[in-house]
Amino acid sequence: MEGRVLELGMKAGRKELEEQWKALRRGWYLGNENFLAKLERWLGGAVKGRKKESHSGAARAAHDEAEARRLLQVGLKSIKLNETELRMLPKNAPEKVALAWWLRSRTTVPLRWVAERLRMGHYTRVTQAVSRMNRRPGRKLKPLRNKLEALIEN
Repeated sequence: MEGRVLELGMKAGRKELEEQWKALRRGWYLGNENFLAKLERWLGGAVKGRKKESHSGAARAAHDEAEARRLLQVGLKSIKLNETELRMLPKNAPEKVALAWWLRSRTTVPLRWVAERLRMGHYTRVTQAVSRMNRRPGRKLKPLRNKLEALIEN
């Protein structure tokens, strides 16, 4: 790789070379989107059952986001919704509250990510949803919570 960098240094301007090298050093993989997907699947298997604290940085964030996307699809299927139907629900719909709680309890994706994906408006709604599910879920939320919790047990 160092040989390639020297080769590029002769052909490209120094500034362009520095930008390319900077991107390479700060990334956590080198390859196309298919390779990234393969790495995320492998990483998911490698960290399964391990404490998240043993992983950090961009790799952890990318893995958690990929896992959150996967869990969202599984959760939607479980409560018999698709993403279009989810978007049309009000910001504080029980389904959104339950999914927000589930995603936050199983991943470390940011509140903003959850709020944007579930179309809940401001990210503080996610905090409120988690609190509501942990305190008193109520009759509309309990069945949804039970369905989502059953997915983990299976």
